[in-house]
Amino acid sequence: MNEDSPPRCPICGDDQPQLRYQITRFQVLRCRPCRQVYLYPLPSPEEIRVMFARLYTEGEGSVPELKSYYDFCYEDSADNPLVQQYEAWLDRVEAQRAPGRILDVGCGTGLFLSVARRRGWEPFGIDDSAEATKHARDHFGLDVWVGDFADFPSEGRRFDAITGWDIIEHARKPLEVLRAMRACLEPDGVVALSTPNQRSILDVIAGSFYHLSGGRATAALEKFYIEQHFLYFTPHTLAQALTRAGFRVDVMDLESTDLRRLTLSPVIRLVLESMFLVARLTGLENRLFAVARPGDAQASGSGQAG
Repeated sequence: MNEDSPPRCPICGDDQPQLRYQITRFQVLRCRPCRQVYLYPLPSPEEIRVMFARLYTEGEGSVPELKSYYDFCYEDSADNPLVQQYEAWLDRVEAQRAPGRILDVGCGTGLFLSVARRRGWEPFGIDDSAEATKHARDHFGLDVWVGDFADFPSEGRRFDAITGWDIIEHARKPLEVLRAMRACLEPDGVVALSTPNQRSILDVIAGSFYHLSGGRATAALEKFYIEQHFLYFTPHTLAQALTRAGFRVDVMDLESTDLRRLTLSPVIRLVLESMFLVARLTGLENRLFAVARPGDAQASGSGQAG
């Protein structure tokens, strides 16, 4: 981790954050001016590369409940809950833009692009994981580029849709990522994102345990605030980031994690199902889904690049 520089908001650059939680490896901070929540200090890029290599090949990570999470990334079958999620997201993307050229940033094993190709999209993907992209090429026969999106040689290529499923929370410079997406879009194209919702029932309950215990009860928080997620968005802060990057938000919806992908005991599964039911009734679901399109060009010049 890098602790040499003071904590600085990745969205607006302010360096006087409010401490929300102190957990084992991190501080969970909230920017006072723009309200963005983020971790400090961040793991090094090499730590993150090693962690994702283990997640894709062994399913091993800091959260045991995610052990089976990546097992669903490999087969394009109708009974795969991840495929069902991708189909639902594509329904909503296609409500905004007919199929054309699609770029999936953080494409992983290529499963989403395989689903998109079946629906008439021309797929292209980018991911930094050599382990995952090998499957995309060898199993799905996809055209993928290995590396960081910031280094992607777009060479004038434009896309009708750019997707980022659970990638923006991993970005060290999120506005740079969003602006790069905007630069690769056709004028009438759309960008679609999914990410955890910081303003969720998970944070409310885990945060209550933390405060009632005087900051000693951190176990529940550490299931949600994990080392691979650098930023935690709310509907407000995600819309804010998109606007700063030059987008106009068309869709901002709440969703819940599909528990079928998690490794859970029957009791914990029942508890989470009950919590998620309450979350749907109270607007505290734990995930966000957004669709945006290029907006005012002047907006992309405002704010910090992170």
